[in-house]
Amino acid sequence: MTLASDPTLASAVQPSSDEPVTTFGPATRRRVAGLHVLTLKGSFYEMGRQHGRLLGEEMRTGPLAYYRSFVEKLFGGARFGGIGAASFQLLQRTVGSRVGATLPEFARETVRGLADGSGIGMKAMLEGATMPDSMLWLASRLMQIRGAGPAMHHRVGLGLGCTSAIAWGDATRDGRLLHARNFDYHGVDAWPRTQAVLFHEPDDGMKYVSVAAAGVALGGITAMNEAGLTLTVHQHMFTDRVKLGGTPIGVTGDVVMRKAETLDDAARILNEQTPIGCWTYLVTDGKRREVLCHEENPYRKAAIRHGGGDGASGGTFGYANIYLDGDLGDTELDLYGSYWRHNRSRFERTNALLAERAGSLDPEAMGAILADVGDGACRIRGSIAMVLTVGSVVFRPEDGVVWVANGEAPTSHNTFVPFSLRTQRHAPEEGAFVARELTPSARRAFDHFRRAYLAYVDDSDVPRARREVAEACELEPRQSVYHALMGLLALNDGDPSAAAVKLDQAIQLGHEDEARVAAFHLWRARAFDLLGRRSEALRDYRRVLGLRADRAVDVAARRGLARTYSIARARRFHVDMALADVVQP
Repeated sequence: MTLASDPTLASAVQPSSDEPVTTFGPATRRRVAGLHVLTLKGSFYEMGRQHGRLLGEEMRTGPLAYYRSFVEKLFGGARFGGIGAASFQLLQRTVGSRVGATLPEFARETVRGLADGSGIGMKAMLEGATMPDSMLWLASRLMQIRGAGPAMHHRVGLGLGCTSAIAWGDATRDGRLLHARNFDYHGVDAWPRTQAVLFHEPDDGMKYVSVAAAGVALGGITAMNEAGLTLTVHQHMFTDRVKLGGTPIGVTGDVVMRKAETLDDAARILNEQTPIGCWTYLVTDGKRREVLCHEENPYRKAAIRHGGGDGASGGTFGYANIYLDGDLGDTELDLYGSYWRHNRSRFERTNALLAERAGSLDPEAMGAILADVGDGACRIRGSIAMVLTVGSVVFRPEDGVVWVANGEAPTSHNTFVPFSLRTQRHAPEEGAFVARELTPSARRAFDHFRRAYLAYVDDSDVPRARREVAEACELEPRQSVYHALMGLLALNDGDPSAAAVKLDQAIQLGHEDEARVAAFHLWRARAFDLLGRRSEALRDYRRVLGLRADRAVDVAARRGLARTYSIARARRFHVDMALADVVQP
């Protein structure tokens, strides 16, 4: 749906004629369709200070503050008072300080500028800059303690996503390369609310635009430079291949955007750096219509290239959070069955849609792929758009245009607003579009699901999460996963009677994924155990063993045949709200 086809969208995407523009030195800040739009110029310190001064308030309530709180809760702060905060400080004094010591001078100057401009302080800003790598290192080390309670606890909710879809040549409507990307990450409220389009004009390097949030100053996550290169980064969470002393995420990508004019330049820069964790950099060249997929961990790098030449032929390339290189793939730990199926299904679905729509792909069609939910109703797991989709963009690098989605998660269901790197401004002449795929009732149901996620993850408020999911069930009564999630939350809340009812509904509705159905039976069996209905519980446990269940679910069912489930265990498990599942049943 284009802006032209729906004139009611005009007020949502067009900045008003009297829109205030805030300046600080050569830098400017505008609000366009709910997005913060900054132009930053000068030295690294100066651009950091401009960012901090113009978005200081948003930085105090945005991702930096959220991620600190999130990490403290992972360490037990929500239940055990100061333990979380103390553990966070210990992490920063040990791992964080070692990560911070590896920041190159330009990155440290950028962070110092952010601190001075915002008044937040250098210590807090360094914590924010090093947090992704510190947490990835810690999670990896904990995951090596197979079956250990702390390891499982800290893996809760860490099953992140991200999806990229790329098309070029005769696969696109006009032959130009398109690079679309969903950024799936924590901060479901904080990130979209403070999302920013940052135009960088550094003294040292090329102009580029990055799409991030307040306080995320280094442009190495989602970006495009004036040479016509785009960059998106994908994280690989479940692996034990981490190494302190490497280059933090964001730094390498920033160098690529400032220094690389070709994919050969990008490949050289990427190969010169040793990462701390496990990542994939997708870099495209809009002029040559070529893709570089650079996969890495601290001990191995692998590159895959597609396209190039005169652009007469076309192609497509879809990516999720699964290594394509076999040796790198062998390092990933299959500890979380639903997460792997989610990644695999997003990968397969993205490539299937690209192939199906090849020849007619344009920015709006690429946005529709980012908004895809598979079957017209949100399936939660396996959906390209998900509750963690906090950023969505479509790049057309040949002419320096990027469409940035605004609004709440999943952002890909909202308005994509066009911006031009050449003018460093909103570009309404390129046309905004909306790529919604949910029905109105499905969208309202998903809104309730998102609020349930926030209640459970951010506020540890299980009763409120239950109420929100109940609303989703009313709006989408045929969506079995909502009913199953309601059952899990009821069980976690000490209400096995309600849990049994909702899980029974989920079983009656069924699901295309047999492993999901097996999990429904496992949790209904446990509800029956808590209700003293042992014979019914045993029947469900045996049913699990007759289905293609995840290994952890199968093990849990065999355990259930030997002994009854306890209320104490029910209160201790953690729901991964993003996938409506339990990490360690």
